Amino acid sequence: MNLMRNKWMMLTFNVGIVTLLFAVLAPVYDLFHYINQLFYIAYFYLFVGILLWVIRGGFFDAITYSFRRFTNRVSKQKDYMDDWKQKPMPSETVEKSWLKFFLFHGVLLTIGVLTLLVVYYNL
Repeated sequence: MNLMRNKWMMLTFNVGIVTLLFAVLAPVYDLFHYINQLFYIAYFYLFVGILLWVIRGGFFDAITYSFRRFTNRVSKQKDYMDDWKQKPMPSETVEKSWLKFFLFHGVLLTIGVLTLLVVYYNL
């Protein structure tokens, strides 16, 4: 967990993962295939980060509240110990530190992809 707190060490770890995937999966060792591997890792981080951002923004709160209310009204087996109004909404369950973590790494790896694309097309 201490590794994940140091964002620069984790970024170095991500570049190491990209290099390892490149060495194992690339049919030809060239810049094009390295950019592809970096793209896969970068957009995984961006996808998760943007998804957490949308969840944290409260987009799914109304939908979740409506489903809980509907399930409570329609359910034939009422659970009186379960208070559906007191359950946390999805926006309350996403920690801001995870959101920053995924967006930071996604953006920096994307900048790396764009930089390598500029180098690739200028060669």
